[in-house]
Amino acid sequence: MSTELIVNASLPETRIALVEGGEIQELLIERATGKGIVGNIYKGRVTRVLPGMQAAFVDIGLE
Repeated sequence: MSTELIVNASLPETRIALVEGGEIQELLIERATGKGIVGNIYKGRVTRVLPGMQAAFVDIGLE
């Protein structure tokens, strides 16, 4: 299985895709006009838990 990292850097955004075996595994889009929140650490409050999906909704105070 081949692994590729595809980068498209142009204004107004940069797009990066991790492709394994011809399928996109991860996709990152970063816009120059807005602040990115990927990798930041936030304090939040759990507002709802979905046990069947093993997931939770967390309010971090953004809009």
